[in-house]
Amino acid sequence: MFFNHKETEKKAARRVKQSAPAQPARRVAPTKAQPAAAQLVRPRQVQDNRRRRFPESSSPYRQLQLLLSGSMPLLRQKVREAIYRMRSAIDAALSRHRRDARRKGWLLQTAVFMAASLTVIVYAAFQVLYTNAVTVTFDGKELGTVANEEAAQAAVLSVERSISDALGSSYTLEPDKVTYTTSLAYRGALVDEADLEAALNESLRVLEHGYALYVGGEFIGATQTKDALEGLLDQVAADYRNENTVSIDFVEGAEVREVDLPLDDFTNLAEVALLLNSTKEGEQTYAVQSGDCWSVIAQDHDMSNDELLRLNPGYDIDRLQVGDELLISNAVPYLTVRATQMEYYTADVPYEIEYVDDNTMWEGDTRIITRGQYGSADIVARVTYEGLTEVERTIESETTITEPVTEVQARGTLERPSWAPTGSFRWPTSGTITSRYGYRNIFGGSSFHGGVDIANSYGTDIVAADGGTVIYAGWMSSYGYLVQIDHGNGYVTYYGHNSSLLVSVGDKVFKGQHIAEMGATGRVTGTHCHFEVRYNGERQNPMNYLD
Repeated sequence: MFFNHKETEKKAARRVKQSAPAQPARRVAPTKAQPAAAQLVRPRQVQDNRRRRFPESSSPYRQLQLLLSGSMPLLRQKVREAIYRMRSAIDAALSRHRRDARRKGWLLQTAVFMAASLTVIVYAAFQVLYTNAVTVTFDGKELGTVANEEAAQAAVLSVERSISDALGSSYTLEPDKVTYTTSLAYRGALVDEADLEAALNESLRVLEHGYALYVGGEFIGATQTKDALEGLLDQVAADYRNENTVSIDFVEGAEVREVDLPLDDFTNLAEVALLLNSTKEGEQTYAVQSGDCWSVIAQDHDMSNDELLRLNPGYDIDRLQVGDELLISNAVPYLTVRATQMEYYTADVPYEIEYVDDNTMWEGDTRIITRGQYGSADIVARVTYEGLTEVERTIESETTITEPVTEVQARGTLERPSWAPTGSFRWPTSGTITSRYGYRNIFGGSSFHGGVDIANSYGTDIVAADGGTVIYAGWMSSYGYLVQIDHGNGYVTYYGHNSSLLVSVGDKVFKGQHIAEMGATGRVTGTHCHFEVRYNGERQNPMNYLD
């Protein structure tokens, strides 16, 4: 409890004033000895108060008593003030002590809390940053630290298996070269099993991690970078790529795989590129089409006649049959590019044919009355090539520009006689071919031979290659005895060097009819039949027409 000594003094003064009786004031003339403030006096009251305050003023005892009695209020006030000050001082001291105690308690609690928190933080940080781990050492070289020994042993086992698979035989690390040490380790320094495997492989130097190229499942080569091999494949396909290319791949199948291989399997990139652009053993054939001849086939495939014959030994180049398969090459590219691209072009639209029966023509014969005309259309096609050979064409859209004009043909209804042409030729005789169509050396010079010479014994039958009308039968200079047959379809056949003729001009002959006998008349070197085929007056290679 706190005391206010000023308030106490004010209360004491009010009590003193209240104890004095009120007296009317009267003015007194001032004297020289009194100040002006004492002019207002109450003489009678003063005398009464003097007598009342000091009734026995002559007694020292009484005077002391009165003095002590008059001093008591002041003494009490002073005591109260002293007590108040003392209690205030005590209260202030207690307050300061309590504040200091509270402050010290808070500081102590704070210090304890901070110490506990710091301990927890340090422990948690320690648990987060550090752990028990296993360090793997191979042949004295530290490879890395993993979480536990099981992970370390699993990595070692994986390396042993991968090396065994790559080498094709069992491979095991020497046990005394691999050590596992358990210790406290910084978590950030831990590696995973893959990193440990890589470090162990690097130390062993038995396998190398990289990328391998396989073509058709066959290993071609390996390098350390994947982009290098993919770049080589892009180079091979570059010649087949354009702005309209939809997709490109390889017929044989080309694949880049991530592998671990023995060091000896890694090759120089230039060697891989050389191999990809080379050829390998393999057959490339060509099916003989109607109208083909040996020299044309060889020329179309950038070969000579002899080169084509060497690839097809024992083949009779003068007796090609439609559908025969000739070996064109026994080497094929390592990679055959399959490219699909969009093609935009204008194509002919075929016209239809309407037939009108004509009883003046043989059955099977036709005659154009009104010639048809092709239309045109804009084509969008998806075309697939393997190398330079088209293997598939799909028309995506077709927009007609001009409509085709229908052709009208007369079609014969008259029964065909036996001598009417069939449109195909048979061999005019049997025997051995002694001279072929084309240039040859004879009689010391080079000359063009317009047919084939078929040799046999004297008098061998000569027959018509197809039905028609005999337009010549007789002697003709170097041909000797000659027969010419017009087959009515633009074709005329010649039969020369006969010993005798069995037909005359104007005769109708059928296919296979006996028309002459083999001889050696005219300019010849032996008995044979000279056979020619002419179309609209131009000599043709008979071998392209004979079955």
